[in-house]
Amino acid sequence: MELTVVGDFPLSEGSKRLASETVPTADHPSKRLRQSSETPQLMTEATLSQGVDEVEHRQAGPPAWSNSRQQIGDTIEWFHCMQGGAAHNGLKCTGVLLDADNGERSLMSDEVIITRTGGDCTGAGQTLSLKQNQSPKGIIIRSIMASLRAKKPVGVIVGVRNELLKVKIPHRYCVMDWFLITNVWMEKMGKYAGFRFRLEKLDLSTKGWWAEQGPNEELPLAPRNLNRPPPTRECSVCGKPSIQVYIRPGWMCLEPSCRKFWKIGNKEPKEFEYHPDFLNYRHPRGPDIPNSGPLVNVVDRNLEPPEGVADREEWRGIVCPECRKCIQRVTWDAWDCTDDALREPEETCCYRVVRRIREIPLQSILKGVRPYTRRQLQASIQPVIDKRSLEPYELRTYEIPNGGSITHFVSNPTINERADGPNHLFSELQRLDLGLKRYPLGSAQGENEKEGGGAESHPRHLPVSSKRKSSKRKSCKKSTCRVKGTLTCHFAVNYGVPYKYVVSVESRAFSDAPVPILTALGRLSWATEKAVTGAGGQYQAPNELLALGYFEQMSIGFHDDGEKGLGPTIATLSLGTRSRMHIRMKDKYYFGISKSHVATSDDPVLPGCINEKERRSLKKSFDKGQITAEDFAAQRVAMLRRPGSRHSPKLLSLELKHGDLVVMHGAALQKYYEHAVEPDNGLRFALTARYIETNSDMDRIKGSFKLQDNQIYDGQ
Repeated sequence: MELTVVGDFPLSEGSKRLASETVPTADHPSKRLRQSSETPQLMTEATLSQGVDEVEHRQAGPPAWSNSRQQIGDTIEWFHCMQGGAAHNGLKCTGVLLDADNGERSLMSDEVIITRTGGDCTGAGQTLSLKQNQSPKGIIIRSIMASLRAKKPVGVIVGVRNELLKVKIPHRYCVMDWFLITNVWMEKMGKYAGFRFRLEKLDLSTKGWWAEQGPNEELPLAPRNLNRPPPTRECSVCGKPSIQVYIRPGWMCLEPSCRKFWKIGNKEPKEFEYHPDFLNYRHPRGPDIPNSGPLVNVVDRNLEPPEGVADREEWRGIVCPECRKCIQRVTWDAWDCTDDALREPEETCCYRVVRRIREIPLQSILKGVRPYTRRQLQASIQPVIDKRSLEPYELRTYEIPNGGSITHFVSNPTINERADGPNHLFSELQRLDLGLKRYPLGSAQGENEKEGGGAESHPRHLPVSSKRKSSKRKSCKKSTCRVKGTLTCHFAVNYGVPYKYVVSVESRAFSDAPVPILTALGRLSWATEKAVTGAGGQYQAPNELLALGYFEQMSIGFHDDGEKGLGPTIATLSLGTRSRMHIRMKDKYYFGISKSHVATSDDPVLPGCINEKERRSLKKSFDKGQITAEDFAAQRVAMLRRPGSRHSPKLLSLELKHGDLVVMHGAALQKYYEHAVEPDNGLRFALTARYIETNSDMDRIKGSFKLQDNQIYDGQ
């Protein structure tokens, strides 16, 4: 593996000082350099040589903290990452999380951090180990190297499972400070070679809240020799320079392509002690260090107007100005420090911001919408189009192979503008307090459970999960990590029989439902009956309705609605911004094996699956008893390959406009296929009705309803 090892990248000298984020401080009696107690400043080479007595300042606590990873990832500008230990934006590392395993020989002190890069590991918790040599082409190391070269400060977060600090970490995740990446190199970690890097606290004028107090704390700056860089030597074999990281065993070549890499003589070292100059050297701070802005934005949102619009800013997290906790937008109309499923008993803060959503005129959403391209609306299934049977609707019916049918009721202005029609419903849903709320995710259903599983309900990505068009706040869209405390990427309220899907949502009785919900239920009941009877099925009235609300840039990843006890028919009414609904075969049926290369036990060999002909022939032999179940599974595993990041292709993409209805009919459709909904930017409501079997008399009462005459829909 060829790599030019990056050793020490000294930062340009200069006297310009950058202001750091102001955080709570407390006086500390030890001696320090002379500086303003009101304006903390960075240390330049000149100030490092000044030795005067002055009271030093120590941060009293973390500038921001959280009880869950999503809380901090949804709030802190430079750490939008739900998986892994490094966040990046524009191919530059912006933040680092240090929690649980940091790798052997890792170190954290008041001002210096030495740790390893993530990726290519196996195991869990504190026992991660490399499973292969790390590549310099990986996105993590490339982003770290880019920030090193650009001298870009990175934020650091520490988790309570980190055992390197000698002080108690007060919360599950705590923001530390801005750091500079000063060195990146490779070492052997067990059998394989991996990357390690050194970070240095940017602002040396203030002690961090994590700094050790007492006789073991670091000396004031002046008595330390901070300006002697560690030695660097050229390898006699490869001719490339390597910095001396360890005083014991001594200098080693850190070029992984060299035969002398990580060797003293001809042996790999076993004992290590860092070189004092490698730990103690502090790079001069100069004007070429880019200003990354505030470490944490703390604003009292109660001082702002009491109304907002349903854009991305309205569902970002905020830092509580009273306790510094990262607060997520859990309810439709408020940020509330107490509204946290992971809230600890010792938390007493009751900060709350009521922020109502200003009503958005429908025309502002629909105006200037460009048609989707052919590529955006790909389809391998052509619909049967019927413009007469249910006029003024246009019906488009798609027959899904071995699955069932999808009926798309295409609306139009004539339908939407009628009394109690979609336009009226969209306006009323904005005015009412429906009790919409984001709920913690549980465990989903099916093979794709980490991507979601419920009626337009479970995001593949998180609040972090959402579509982000802003270059400043990129989401980890491919992250499928389900972290404790993670909230759905939509707001929800349920009426009728409880719908127990991936999140636990409190259900309200239809007798308590507002008029617009029952009006929508009338339309959904009509569409369900027409689609089911048109397909030759028997109509069953819905007894549950799930109302979902989406702010701008919220979207839903692939999922199914195949809950146990759920009827074979699901109907959805779309209100507000336009969206695309994608249908695809579930990966385990398309590939025939799971991600862990286990053969799918109930594989029906659906039309269009990969290796369809060979799989069908093999299944025929098994069904005839010509091969055993073990041989059947083994031959399929040997035949099939499944790339880790690849998914089955989209079978169908529908354009859902304001007022459209979609009915999915057939239990096999939810078993073998999954769907996703990707709205345009703008406010959207989705109301989904279905029938759910229940043995509870109380649930039956909740699910019973009687529509008024004007709520019974006639298709006009």
